[in-house]
Amino acid sequence: MKARLCLTACGLVAVLAAPVTTRGDEPSQGQRTLVLSAAQADHLTLEPILVTVQLSGKDASLPAGLEKGPLQIQITPAVKLRQGAKPLPLEDKVDSAPRRRYDLLEWYQFPAEGTFKIQAIVNDGSAGVTSPAVTITIRRPGKHDAEWGPVDRLHHIPWSNYVTDSFCGDTFDVVKRWPESKLARYCHYYNGLFSQHKKEYDKALASFKIVTENYPDFMFADAANYGIAECLMAQGKRAEAIGHVAAMQKSIGQRSANAAGSSCVSALVDRLADQIRRERTDGR
Repeated sequence: MKARLCLTACGLVAVLAAPVTTRGDEPSQGQRTLVLSAAQADHLTLEPILVTVQLSGKDASLPAGLEKGPLQIQITPAVKLRQGAKPLPLEDKVDSAPRRRYDLLEWYQFPAEGTFKIQAIVNDGSAGVTSPAVTITIRRPGKHDAEWGPVDRLHHIPWSNYVTDSFCGDTFDVVKRWPESKLARYCHYYNGLFSQHKKEYDKALASFKIVTENYPDFMFADAANYGIAECLMAQGKRAEAIGHVAAMQKSIGQRSANAAGSSCVSALVDRLADQIRRERTDGR
């Protein structure tokens, strides 16, 4: 019976590699709406600027990245695009989604401080649509500020560099030396990604669990939970991984009305659950 409940490691790889399409509610009479919301209004220098963009209407779909395509972000005062930027983790594993998350600090060269108005614009051949504007501020801490040390240590931006070997242990130093910093939650998440990339799964699990347990309302909490499932599968702990995926699916379902939730994580979790059900039906 246990064998029937288990996902194979190869099966998990196939699931994660396959394009996924998320589901979104369409407004009545084909009305198109676009909403951009920021995770927070105030940011430290070098802190990720996380936003959620939701497109509603017929065939609503947003790209994983901002380098090209129908979605544009208008920032006032204007800032330049950053070359070589990458989508947030998990976003690039989803082929089509009406709701996406972006780190604008990854995609744009924001200065160390300032106030900015941000809007999303979609022009995809249909009637163009523009979101209401949101305003965010970036504050550079002074040398006597408790956040000066962590910000000074995180000199290697964009944050996507922390997933690979392209950094000098910055995020590990921050959580050790400044555990109460506003930046610690980001560092724990990216420490988990780095360790997962290095196939050091116990270390990755420890970092991801700090995110899910200490920062349950953090925008990356669901992504960290998904990272836990991936690490458990990589360790061959399939029964534990299946139980974790089932709990995630239940939790996401209970929060389905929350438009700020990650539709990409939801789609990936649903795909894993479907794979489990197929393997049980096939008797594997």
